Amino acid sequence: MKEHILQLENLSHVYSQGTPFELTAVKDINITIDKGEVIGIIGHTGSGKSTLIQHMNGLIKPTSGRVLLEGEDIFSSKEATKRVRSRVGLVFQYPEYQLFEETVYRDIAFGPKNLKLSEKQIDERVRYAARFVGISEELFEKSPFDLSGGQKRRVAIAGVIAMMPDVLVLDEPMAGLDPAGCRDIMNNLMSYHDETGSALIIVTHSMETAGEFAKRMIVMNRGTVAMDGTPEEIFSRGRELRQMGLNVPTMTMLKDALSERGIELPGTIYTVEQMKKALEERMGGGSRA
Repeated sequence: MKEHILQLENLSHVYSQGTPFELTAVKDINITIDKGEVIGIIGHTGSGKSTLIQHMNGLIKPTSGRVLLEGEDIFSSKEATKRVRSRVGLVFQYPEYQLFEETVYRDIAFGPKNLKLSEKQIDERVRYAARFVGISEELFEKSPFDLSGGQKRRVAIAGVIAMMPDVLVLDEPMAGLDPAGCRDIMNNLMSYHDETGSALIIVTHSMETAGEFAKRMIVMNRGTVAMDGTPEEIFSRGRELRQMGLNVPTMTMLKDALSERGIELPGTIYTVEQMKKALEERMGGGSRA
């Protein structure tokens, strides 16, 4: 039986409520997240993605509804709110802009220090997190501001991983990185997920990234959950996605283009490997005919 770790119940958030600038960012959201899930959240700009995930660790409070961590309302007490912030890690878009310590080591250690851990425990956490994101110990005494953009991103993510959260939430973690850097970051995050069993929630504009790594996808549109299902289920509804201003993965578009030319491939295709397999099977079947 699956174990729930986070639940969002009838969650709504209204900015500047009661003023001429009132804006409903998310409305009546109901989402249950199980331990160990890998979820991709997609949606066009302004669909409510960032507002949604900031509720998950209590950074912002719902206007109405509840957020539950293993059944406990995270705003039921100061202690409950404190607990969720150590167990649900949130990495913002362009997290490297939040680096501020004098050395890489101290930046990664900042979170564990706030947990009142011993120096030995802090050191173990720093080295553990650095390993996951590919930061060598040779960089520990360097200023984070002297690193490359990709290295800064890794240090910032390591600072959250060092808290050893049960849920790791990332808002566009690959923004601004080249394709190789994107894949490295995602492989690092999946390694963390595989080794720890932590839930991984990734907000992304990349349909390819969501389709390749996520087992479940949530599509946001105008502050509501428009779709919630497997990548196969989501990408089979390409027309609806386009109506929301979203694209489908390149391989899905290629499948549609081939179909228009009379070349039919079975099933939903959204990764390069799926396309390769489908074409190989079609060619193999044709040669045997």
